[in-house]
Formats: sequence, structure tokens, C-alpha cells
Amino acid sequence: MPTPQPSVGRVVHYVSYGTPGGEYTSQCRAAIITAVHGPFFVDLAVLNPEGMFFNCGVTHGEPRADGSYEGGSWHWPERV
Repeated sequence: MPTPQPSVGRVVHYVSYGTPGGEYTSQCRAAIITAVHGPFFVDLAVLNPEGMFFNCGVTHGEPRADGSYEGGSWHWPERV
């Protein structure tokens, strides 16, 4: 199956950073692509339980060895 290409309106996962003190952990959040700047660089509208925020210039992330993703990156939702 070919690698999907980002386009405006597609739903992706954004990985939150979490807080240094650990009050909030890094989490996958639903996000909608609002602009595409290349195959790995997009702007997002991120949907959180506490509200929505806009994040510009987000880089695509690859899974780490343990399957997690780096905070501040986006990736395609896992198929279930």
C-alpha cells in the first residue's frame, strides 16, 4: 500500500508534549490538517478535551523502538 500524502482536511494524530512536572503525560490527540508545506510538514487544528488549539509547522514523526512518538509531532492514525 502506498504511503498516504497529507492534504487539507485529513485527520491525523498529534502527539502532545506533556508537562515537565508530569501533571499531564504525552498523549495522541485528534488533529485536522489545515495547511500542507511538504510531505512531512503541516499546520494542524488540534482537538483536546480542554479545547482546540492551532499548531503551525508540525513535523511528521516516526515511531520509536517502543512504539511511542516524540511530543510535538504528527503521524497517521493506527489502523484498528
